Amino acid sequence: MQSEVASEACDALLLRIVESQELRRSARLRELLLYLGRCHQSGAGNVREQEVGAAVFGRAEDYDTTLDNIVRVNVSELRKRLAHYFQEEGAQEPVIVEIPRGGYLPKFVRRTFLEEPEPQPAQEATPLATAVAGIAAVEAGAVIKVGRAERNPRRWLVTVLVLLMLVAGAGCGVLIWQNAALRTELHPWTADPALESLWSQFFATGREVDIVSADTSYALEEDVLRQPISLEDYLNYNYKRLGNRSDVPQATRDALEQILDRDSGSIGDFQVAVRILRLGGHDEHLKVTSARFYSPESLKTNDLILIGSQQSNPWVELFRDRLNFYPEYDLSLHRSFVHNRVPAKGEQAVYTAAEEPNRGYSVIAFLPNLNDRQNTLILAGTDSRATQAAGDFITSRSGMREIAKRLPVGPYPHFEVLLSSSQLVGTPLHTEVVTVRVFDH
Repeated sequence: MQSEVASEACDALLLRIVESQELRRSARLRELLLYLGRCHQSGAGNVREQEVGAAVFGRAEDYDTTLDNIVRVNVSELRKRLAHYFQEEGAQEPVIVEIPRGGYLPKFVRRTFLEEPEPQPAQEATPLATAVAGIAAVEAGAVIKVGRAERNPRRWLVTVLVLLMLVAGAGCGVLIWQNAALRTELHPWTADPALESLWSQFFATGREVDIVSADTSYALEEDVLRQPISLEDYLNYNYKRLGNRSDVPQATRDALEQILDRDSGSIGDFQVAVRILRLGGHDEHLKVTSARFYSPESLKTNDLILIGSQQSNPWVELFRDRLNFYPEYDLSLHRSFVHNRVPAKGEQAVYTAAEEPNRGYSVIAFLPNLNDRQNTLILAGTDSRATQAAGDFITSRSGMREIAKRLPVGPYPHFEVLLSSSQLVGTPLHTEVVTVRVFDH
């Protein structure tokens, strides 16, 4: 039986599906499902085949659907993949997604039952519990024979109590040590006060944390067309039609279609995401997704970590006016740089590695989300190696201690850090703080 499902739950379910084994290797089916999901969330009564063909598959808005059945074929395949997902990998999902035949709008249907959780195994008695039980037995008058000690019950009782207290103390010490070790193992971000000061803002709130990696296909299109692409064009899939200009050769159009059909990323971004996941102890609230599949709805409720500059991660554009250090890209020169909007004394207005090929600059920005209720972390560099250097720096004890030295005493503030890193054969070797800004509250 179908019942109302919250939009946040629908968005989260769609993201789990597109990141599943079932759809991970099919960029077109992922885009198709997300587009149909957005149509559903917008309250559309129906969606026409031509609309889907134009928005997802780059067809003309008035193309002939009787001659081109690309939408019907892909929707049919998507129905099969969804059914298989909910039978296998998503067998425990409380809500299922269906695309009824004869239409294209998905339905979100609650399942009628869930499996009962498995009973938890009984816990073994701890040394402290054993010791307390022993003391209780003595106080209750239990008789324990210890040879000649029976002749002096009072001395024997004192001896037993002292031994039990020693055992209990040792047991407490072991438990405290084990608890600290287990906490560090489960939550590595608690291993150092400097790390904990920042990362508790993401890992200890109970909110979902979205780690959004860059889309290098998007950056390649900007390079090929020599024009910036806005976040709006990215969200409405208009970026897929920009190559249809009359001045773009057919061979270039064909190449762009191949590029944009792939959800590509950089190894450096992937390594940064892995470091954050490890630091969080693979917390269930941590979600990794590509910029292409991120939903604007998540910005309202979730904390956000953006990896990459605006050139490859268009979501960074949302925070452009809030940042003093902003990574930018000169399309005519194919050169990245960091713009220092309000240079302090001794600072440069522009930081670029044009004359130093083995140097990169990157920005770490910890700031409020757009609604000022959640937190955002931006890690962006002049290239993927510089972005990786920023990720390495902020997930390390030494890096966070260097930042902490430059922050004011008191409640942990929002801040920006400009970093400089030396590189060797594509690997960041040494990273240092150039300057810091603290946001005014």
